[in-house]
Amino acid sequence: MWWLYRILTVLLSPLWLLALALKQGGGRRLKERLGWAPERTDSPIWIQAVSVGEVRIALRLAARLRELGLPVALTSTTATGLALAEREGPAGLTPTAFPLDLPTCVRRTFSAWNPAALVLVETEIWPALFREARSRGVPVFIVNGRLSERAFTRTVRFRPLYGRALRDAYIAAQSEEHAARFKILGAYPGRVQVLGNLKYDLSPPPRFEEARERLRALLPQGPLWVAGSVREGEEDLVLQALSAVRTSLPEARLILAPRHPDRAALCLEQARARGFAAALRSSSPSGGWDVLVLDTMGELWSAYDLGEAAFVGGSLVPLGGQNVLEPAFLSKPVLYGPHTENFKEETERLSASGGGFRVETPGELGWRVAAFLSDPDLARGCGQRARLAAEHHRGALERVSRWLADTLPAP
Repeated sequence: MWWLYRILTVLLSPLWLLALALKQGGGRRLKERLGWAPERTDSPIWIQAVSVGEVRIALRLAARLRELGLPVALTSTTATGLALAEREGPAGLTPTAFPLDLPTCVRRTFSAWNPAALVLVETEIWPALFREARSRGVPVFIVNGRLSERAFTRTVRFRPLYGRALRDAYIAAQSEEHAARFKILGAYPGRVQVLGNLKYDLSPPPRFEEARERLRALLPQGPLWVAGSVREGEEDLVLQALSAVRTSLPEARLILAPRHPDRAALCLEQARARGFAAALRSSSPSGGWDVLVLDTMGELWSAYDLGEAAFVGGSLVPLGGQNVLEPAFLSKPVLYGPHTENFKEETERLSASGGGFRVETPGELGWRVAAFLSDPDLARGCGQRARLAAEHHRGALERVSRWLADTLPAP
C-alpha cells in the first residue's frame, strides 16, 4: 500500500502544485512546498498545523516550548494558516509552507532543519513524512490528537498504510474515545495517552482590544449578533435566521464572518438579494448597514466580543462544525446547528452547562437569537455559564508541553 500511495502522490503532485501556485502566487511558498526550507542549525522542534484552528494551537504550544528553552520551527498547509502565523506568531518564529508528502520534498526539509522532533497537531498522518522521520531517528508526536467518527471511518480503510506510519508515534489524545481510535489504527498502546484538549487553552489573539475598538466604531445603533466561521451553503440559512430575528426586533444587526474570506463577495450579494443593507468590513462603512460581512483576518474574536450572542458555523450544514469555544471564552451564549461532530465533547459540555444551544433550523436559530437580544440579562447569564464550562477544562497546554520536554531525547 505504501508503493501505491507513493505512485498516486507522484502522479497527482503536478496538479497540487499548480493549484498552490495559482492560489498562493508561487514564489517562496512554492519552493517551500518542494522542501526548500530556510536552513537552520539549532535542530528545532518542527510543529506542523493544517490551517487556522490548528495554527492557533501550534502558536500557543510554540510559545510555551520556547519558554522552556526549546527552539521551534512551524509549518502550515494552507495560505490562511500561514498568514495567521505570520500575523500572530511570536517574534523570531517565521512560518514555512508544509512540504508535499513526497520523499524528495520531505527529505529536503529534514536536511535543512535536522529537527530534534516532529510534532503534528490533531489529525496529521503523512506516510512519507513519518517514514523519513523514522529513517533519521526523529521522534514523532501527535498532540491534541483526534479522529472524528467520520475521519476514522475513512482512514481505517487504509489501516495498513496509516498503521505503519503511526506505530512509532507518541500520541497525546484529546479523550479516551480518540485515543482508542488511534490504537485501532495501529498506534502502540504504550505511547498513547490522554492529556486533554488544547483548544481550551486558547485566548484572544494579539491586539484583540485594538481590533475590537476599530470594529466598534463601525457599529450602528441596535442589538447585534455574530455568525462566525460560516461555511459554504450555510450563508443563506444564517440570513434567513436574521429575517426571523427582525420580525420582532427590526433594528437587529448581524456580523457575518465566512470561514473562507474569499466567499465574502458572495455573502454580500446574498444579503442584498434578501433586501438587507450590507457592507464589507474592509470598506470601513460608517453605519446604516444591516449585515456587515467580515472579509478581514484576525477580527472574529473581536466581533464575538461585541455581539450579544454568537452562532458558530459549519454546523447547520453537514461539515462537522467549527470552534465553539471562542465565543464561550468571551462570555457569550453559543448557538450551533446539529452537525458538530468535530466538536462533540465541547458542544455537549456547553449544552449541559446551559451556555450552549443546539438549533435544528434557521427559524429556530432566529427565535433563539431574538430571545437573547431582547433580554440582555438572559444573554449575560448564559454567557457566563458558557465561559465557566470552557475554563473548567483548561490545563492541557502545560501538560502537553511538559510531556514533550520530558519525552524528547537528551541533546
